[in-house]
Amino acid sequence: MKIFIIFLIGVLTMANHLQHSDSPYLLQHADNPVDWYPWSNEAFEKAKKENRLIFLSIGYSTCHWCHVMERESFENREIAYVLNKNFVSIKVDREEMPDIDKKYQKIYQIMHNRAGGWPLTVIMTPSGDVFYSATYIPPHFSQMGPGLKEILTSIADDWKNNPEKIEKIASNLKEYLKSGGVVKKMEISDNITEKIQTEALNAFDFKYGGMKGAPKFPMESTLDLLIDIYELKGDEKIFEILNVTLKKMAQGGIFDQIEGGFYRYSTDAKWEIPHFEKMLYNNANLPFVYLRMYDITKNELYKTAAFRSLDEMLNRYRDQNGLFYSASSAESEGKEGAYFVYSYDEIKNAFNVFDNASELMEYFGIKKYGNFNSRNNPVIQGEKPDNYRHALKILQDIRSKREFPFIDTKKITAWNSMIVSALLKAGCIEEKYKKEGLKTLDTLLKTMYSGKTLYHSYNKNEKAKTNALLEDYAYLIKALIDAYEATFNEEYIKTADKLAKEVFVFKKNVWYMNYENDIEADFSDSAYASSLSVLAQDFLRLAILNYDYNLWKEGTEIIKTGGYYINRYPLYYPSITKAYLMKHYGVYVLSVEKPECIYTGYPYLELKQGESYELCTIEKCLIKSGNLEKIKEILKHR
Repeated sequence: MKIFIIFLIGVLTMANHLQHSDSPYLLQHADNPVDWYPWSNEAFEKAKKENRLIFLSIGYSTCHWCHVMERESFENREIAYVLNKNFVSIKVDREEMPDIDKKYQKIYQIMHNRAGGWPLTVIMTPSGDVFYSATYIPPHFSQMGPGLKEILTSIADDWKNNPEKIEKIASNLKEYLKSGGVVKKMEISDNITEKIQTEALNAFDFKYGGMKGAPKFPMESTLDLLIDIYELKGDEKIFEILNVTLKKMAQGGIFDQIEGGFYRYSTDAKWEIPHFEKMLYNNANLPFVYLRMYDITKNELYKTAAFRSLDEMLNRYRDQNGLFYSASSAESEGKEGAYFVYSYDEIKNAFNVFDNASELMEYFGIKKYGNFNSRNNPVIQGEKPDNYRHALKILQDIRSKREFPFIDTKKITAWNSMIVSALLKAGCIEEKYKKEGLKTLDTLLKTMYSGKTLYHSYNKNEKAKTNALLEDYAYLIKALIDAYEATFNEEYIKTADKLAKEVFVFKKNVWYMNYENDIEADFSDSAYASSLSVLAQDFLRLAILNYDYNLWKEGTEIIKTGGYYINRYPLYYPSITKAYLMKHYGVYVLSVEKPECIYTGYPYLELKQGESYELCTIEKCLIKSGNLEKIKEILKHR
């Protein structure tokens, strides 16, 4: 009997099929009682062979609600029993497989007429056709409706007793997805900038910045586009939108006021209460936007926010070789925000050493009843007191005694490329950032590109590298162009050219996200800019640097494919719209003898090595002059 009990306990606690994964997210689920499989032929073949439904769960290791659903449902033995008996359960790390995530997020959006999120829950027939989708689901019946156990039990019962019902739902959705997926090319109107201006005035919150309502996401691609619009049109209302948004974020709770770095998004309209994940892509793309606005305004707040964000990534999210980790969790010690927030009393007691304690508490936005679960997520109010740095050090010391949230040590080519571009941009102000950016880029090329094969990501096991996706090519090409212009090192531009030739493996009749050519690339900017849109920009930039008209035509063709979205929703498809504006207004190249950080106020200017200064387009050269101010005047009145 004892032997049987020991055997039973062993069976109940044995690891599932995720135990040999390199993904931190999958490893977090390796000891669940759910018999998880990674995304694999084995899982789909098992579903077909045993005529089982497929339960697909997509998330990432630093996702708060993914952790909640794991604790409530995937560690629940009753729910695990229902899943193991009736379903083949598949776990996907959306950072490791963004193509798979994109496919099912799009299906969710069509089914529910709203954007999805994580965790994403999808149920499919044994042949892989979707008939059910949701995001977070509580374990049992609640005010939200049926819980996961009730939903799974009901679906399993239908599959056993009335499979035709499920097959019909899946078949109808499949046909709808086929019929709704084709968008015809469309001529792009000449008034796109005016349309963007109108849409922005209607959509943005002039009091707190960002889009109206809550939750609020930084939407870096949209802000980047609006900076272009301001530089092209000089619209003061657009300038106001940008200043309000960037100021409120930099002083708000979405920015870690104590140690630096942006959190993923704000749950409220004031940017005060975030979800506390820190993602590499936000802390690459937001500093880039802030530094662009610093070029225009010389506002020290913008430079400081950018530098503190980059410094946090450099100090805490980087391996010894120079590559950056993907993200950190919102949770520590089982509680969201526990590392980051403070009680009123602990700060009051800590600030007793100051004569102006109340002034300091007001400056950091510390309230008796807090702003997050009775605790305080610091926000900045008013002018800095003279002893601000001393107070900040005390707040940092309090945190140093706490457990820092889990860091996902996965290295992703696309995301590392993003921060290379941001560091190079920062390098125009402080040389140290340029050095760090080039170090990361060189390590990235050495580690993730063999000269024949580009890889997407790995965690600890380099042999477990996953194949590159379109986003890795697009963002790495962008970083290489930026590196060339910062150094005039020909190796960077040659590698960019090489990758620009290799990237066509993702193109058949249309562009795809992956080597398998089974998930189409699209123009939607979700967490960051669409890879196809970035690639269109890359092609135009490389074309002007090399006077390569064929590459210019390829970029133009991608833009034409996105014509429907540019015409109808330019503000909401900002990266392909930016590519169109580059083509429409013209990309210029300026020859200079040695690398310079030149700000002209025109958004689409590339630099290449040559005699200072000659300004050219893809078709002709316009002026050669030793006077840079003459060049700036031409661009100003283009």
